Amino acid sequence: MLGQTAFEYLMLFSLVLIILSFLTFYAQDMTERNREEIIASNAIIAVNKIVDAANIVYTQGNPSQITLSVYIPENVDSIDCFDKILIMKIKIGSGINDVFTTSKAKLNVSITTSSGTKRIKIKCCEGSYVNITEG
Repeated sequence: MLGQTAFEYLMLFSLVLIILSFLTFYAQDMTERNREEIIASNAIIAVNKIVDAANIVYTQGNPSQITLSVYIPENVDSIDCFDKILIMKIKIGSGINDVFTTSKAKLNVSITTSSGTKRIKIKCCEGSYVNITEG
């Protein structure tokens, strides 16, 4: 009788341990997904903030400029521009995703990919393009 009670307690403990391990793995997966969503939303905010300021500077013309603080998220692979498109490539999950938006003016971008809050200088230049630099 005593051996059967010990066996029942052991089975109950094993069942609780299995349930807790499944819940732990699920919580870790959800935490990683939320972290990736936060990185993606921070990248979207940064790209939109830079292009909005570039549009303002371009509309006002030369020699207008704006200096703003922008948070660059972690896992940024590159920040490039192609004509009027600002692209931030971020590493999420198993691949690289592009976050981009289009400007009114041609862009010239020189921003490092290290994460953190950066001072970005956006200046309208001769020849109808906007220069975006760090500093």
